[in-house]
Amino acid sequence: MKSKFITAVCLMAVIHFTSAQNDGNVNYDKKSGNANYGGNQYAINRVNTIQTTTSSQDEMVITIKGIYNERATAQIATFSILQLGKTAEEATSLIDERIGNVMKELSAFNKEIEIASDMISFVPTYDYSVEKKIFNPKTYNEQPSGFELKKNILIKFKNNNDFDRIVAICGKFEIYDLAKVDYVTTNLDGIRFQMQKKAMEQFKEYMANYSLIMNTDLNKKEKILQEGFNVTYPMESYRSYQAYSQADANFDPKGVVHNIKKNSTEYYNAAMVKDHNFIFNADITEPTIQAFYEITIRIKLKEDQLPKNTIIRNNRYYIITAAGDIKLLNL
Repeated sequence: MKSKFITAVCLMAVIHFTSAQNDGNVNYDKKSGNANYGGNQYAINRVNTIQTTTSSQDEMVITIKGIYNERATAQIATFSILQLGKTAEEATSLIDERIGNVMKELSAFNKEIEIASDMISFVPTYDYSVEKKIFNPKTYNEQPSGFELKKNILIKFKNNNDFDRIVAICGKFEIYDLAKVDYVTTNLDGIRFQMQKKAMEQFKEYMANYSLIMNTDLNKKEKILQEGFNVTYPMESYRSYQAYSQADANFDPKGVVHNIKKNSTEYYNAAMVKDHNFIFNADITEPTIQAFYEITIRIKLKEDQLPKNTIIRNNRYYIITAAGDIKLLNL
């Protein structure tokens, strides 16, 4: 009997030790017996729920929202190129040579990569020269000193891992200005159909549950429907961010404290899932095209007292007496 008691005590101790391994330092005060050490106070984290269904005496409103994360069918990177030349022919020749070299190396790297060029501007640049004239000792006139040519190259690729190589090849020929990256998909119709189907499945489940709770067949009630669909692309979802930094720790009284420059950058900020009823492809880590679907159904709970197609007539009949008085007839 004594051995069983010892075993039970040991088992309770092991359970307590196991449960305490992952609770963090917030409970350290209670374990050490110093309830106010460090000023830590444990508080319950209360989270308010998000309403998806509301109801009154007259109607019930059901809202169903969904997100679909879609990998891009292809991506189009746009690089901007600036070329200067003393003559128009020189500027054109130099920029075409750079673009041609990029196309040649990208084609050797991956035959599926497509490249197109887009003319942006072609303008002369001017300097001022001094001319001597009879009536004016000095006159400054503009004279063309060269030409400035701007083009964009659009590089379409399907494999996301190819982008690093594309950037390296462009940089090799002094093409550094990455203007933007567009994400393309050819599956928007299929995405919308799948989201509609999923929302309808959830709506049927809600109707069955609410009909049971309210002891009435909601499927026979009159309904009003409102539907919405939208798409966001990764370039719309990036947010600016400034890295955290602080001064160097220097304990030498004669030392100089150096302030560290904060680095500004951006990060991909996908839409939050918590206020949606369902999500497709939630485990994708790369930036994706996000499709949003929402349907709102208003169910009329209060029945009309008169049946439908009832015609209400408010006719009144009057009689004029011989004395000229008008009297209402109670018919």
